Amino acid sequence: MQIMENFYKISQRIQSVIENILGKCSAYLMIAVTLFALAEIIRRYIFGVVFEWGQDAVIYMMVSSVAFYICVTQVNRNHLVMSAVLQLLNAKGFHRTVGFSKIFVSFFVSLFTGSLTFTSYSTIEYSIQIGEMTESLYFFMWPFYFILAIGMGLMSLVAFLQLIEDIHNYIKGDHFTAEVEVATDV
Repeated sequence: MQIMENFYKISQRIQSVIENILGKCSAYLMIAVTLFALAEIIRRYIFGVVFEWGQDAVIYMMVSSVAFYICVTQVNRNHLVMSAVLQLLNAKGFHRTVGFSKIFVSFFVSLFTGSLTFTSYSTIEYSIQIGEMTESLYFFMWPFYFILAIGMGLMSLVAFLQLIEDIHNYIKGDHFTAEVEVATDV
C-alpha cells in the first residue's frame, strides 16, 4: 500500500504541475492572441492596414494554445465527456461496467495520444528538412508540430497515470461505492 500511496502523490504532483503551468500558459496565450486579433480587426477596418502575417499568427497561436490545454482537460477528465450514459449505468447497478469503461477509456486515450506523439517525430523532422512554412511564409511549421507533440505526449502521460489509478481502484472495489463524476472522460 505504501507503493500506491507514493504513486498517488507523484501522480497528483505531476498532474498539478501540468494543470498549473500549461493551463496558465494556455490561458495567457489565448488572451494575448485574442487581443492581437482584435487589434488586427481595428487596423484592418479603421486604418486599412494589416500585418501580412497576422492571420497566420492568430491561427498558429490559437491552435498552439488548444494543444497545450488538451492535456489539462485530461487531468480533469473532461476531454471526452459522456457522463449521462455512465450515470445511467451506475444508477441501474452496472458498477463493474462503469469501472471497466473508465479503465478502457484511460487505456485507449493513453495509447492513441502516445502513438500520435511517437509518430510526430518523423513529421517534425520532415518539416525541418523541407523548411515548411505557414501560408504567409513568415513562421516555420515545426514549432507548431512540436507544441502539438508536447500536448499529446503529456496527455498520454496523464491518461497512463489515470489508467493505473483506475486499475487500482477497480481492484480495490471502489467502483461499487464510488459515485460517477458529473464530468468523466468516458
